[in-house]
Amino acid sequence: MIVTQDKQEIEKSLDEASEVGLFRAGEARPPIKLKADAPKVVIAIPIGDKDDPDLYVCPKCNERQFAKVTCCSCKEVFDNRLKLRRAGLVSAEFAINITQQVMPLLCSVQFMIRKSVLSAQARNEMTYEAIKRGAKYIFYWDDDTLIPPKTIYELHNMMERTPDAAVISGVYTTREECPEPLYYKDHGEGAYWNFINKPGVLEPIFGAGAGCMMARVEALVEIEKEIGGPWWADEHTADSDKKSMWGHDIRFCRRVHEMREQGLGSQPWQVYGAGWIQCGHIDVNTQTIHYLPSDTPALKNNDLNSASYWDYIWGSEGHGTGRQYPELYSAICDMVPEDSKVLDVGCGIGILMDMLTKKNRARCFGIDISPKAIEMLQSRWLEGVAGDIGEMNLKVPKETLVVSTETLEHLADEKLDHFLTQAAKHTSRLIASTPDGKLVGTPEGEHVQEFTRNSLRKKLKAYYKNVKIKKIGHLLLADCDNAKKKKPKRKGKKS
Repeated sequence: MIVTQDKQEIEKSLDEASEVGLFRAGEARPPIKLKADAPKVVIAIPIGDKDDPDLYVCPKCNERQFAKVTCCSCKEVFDNRLKLRRAGLVSAEFAINITQQVMPLLCSVQFMIRKSVLSAQARNEMTYEAIKRGAKYIFYWDDDTLIPPKTIYELHNMMERTPDAAVISGVYTTREECPEPLYYKDHGEGAYWNFINKPGVLEPIFGAGAGCMMARVEALVEIEKEIGGPWWADEHTADSDKKSMWGHDIRFCRRVHEMREQGLGSQPWQVYGAGWIQCGHIDVNTQTIHYLPSDTPALKNNDLNSASYWDYIWGSEGHGTGRQYPELYSAICDMVPEDSKVLDVGCGIGILMDMLTKKNRARCFGIDISPKAIEMLQSRWLEGVAGDIGEMNLKVPKETLVVSTETLEHLADEKLDHFLTQAAKHTSRLIASTPDGKLVGTPEGEHVQEFTRNSLRKKLKAYYKNVKIKKIGHLLLADCDNAKKKKPKRKGKKS
């Protein structure tokens, strides 16, 4: 049996809900004026009953059945209302989470809230209303899901860049003592633990829970046209012996796959997972928040110093400006002689190279693991190549001076030793900076090394005779070379 409504019933339900305050729609107006046809994102939040309130278990025979107060088999009478929590209540964490969200730029954002009905019905009604209002995307967000602050911004960004994406979902967990991800790679294979966990990298999946999910309205319209409605509905088997059920979120994703498999729609729509967006799941009854366990394979195997990660940082998060340290860069410029040949290792988009070129007339060349950063650097008429400095060999003139800002801490021991060996052997001097101890606010796993003044000196002394270290703000700046120190001339004996 599929629980659904036709369009007239949806209109009537929303009208009645609006009159008593159970359906509300409001716009988060951006700080600039937008055209009437500007892209719209609707944030659809069902607020209400939990714990499968549409399914009840007879206390006498334990048979699961749909919305009954009298058991179909043993005729036991029971009060199904005891399972429902008070509709309309949300946790303080969720309310705060909404205020912290970073919204997409140049995009109209509307909130819709539907209370006191089952989640599938609430989502179906809000989907219908969002389409009527000309939305481009709908973000489905549960009132027991805590999402990272840039979730809506990033999912909108990925939707705009991925034209075949019908659905993109983040990852959250079951509300259990031993949680597992509500995230599925293939049909019938259970929870998907080893998902891709790299910012900006989408992965085709079969489906996910709908607590943190953005959908493209164009695809939803085609789904209704080609294979019919509803978009969201709980499906139960009529045979009570099977006692099986499709969750409406997985069924929603399955309909996208049916479109592609049947060759329907304007293009082969896809369901994608954004594995780097990991959410908390609130258990309302116990007031606990469940996150993925730290030993989840996707979290253990994550490499936050890969090319794809830094492509994302420079191409999206950095917005073309990058991370700048004016006081540090000015100090380095004072240390570099004019007309020097400079190799900038971990150059990013070339901010320091640009300063050295202009202030010191230096001839600069950069190396960075991110092809995106090198592309942006070259667009500003600077020279550089993409490569992993922890593996590549340096082939530069011996008089070359190496600068490396905020890079050493990203290299594991083997790669750091390779780089320092190459720099000491093939170049004249190294000027390098790194945070002094742990840098607050850095994503877990991005920094694989932590240095103090003493530990940095010990590491560099293994490769350079002369090492000077000074502190600039929260950074350590080292100046290293292997030049022989000139012995002071002896003063002649007095006659």
